[in-house]
Amino acid sequence: MTKSKKSIVMRGALLRPLALGQSALLHAGGKIYHTSRVVAVHEQSDDLVRFETLNSIYCLSMSPFPLAACNPLPMMSLAACA
Repeated sequence: MTKSKKSIVMRGALLRPLALGQSALLHAGGKIYHTSRVVAVHEQSDDLVRFETLNSIYCLSMSPFPLAACNPLPMMSLAACA
């Protein structure tokens, strides 16, 4: 039986480029994080990176609204205020 990996959403910065087989080094929330080895990079842009380690799946946003980029809200219609 395979165990699912936990998803981690953060706002911060990479302190070094991601490399397969090496740990990631992140700065988020005033702390420095050292992950387990990177096994896949799923998406990488100037303001967002999604990658997978041996233990977790990370979504790191370097923009002001990390949850909007990593977990978009379903489409909603706006109601007029009376």
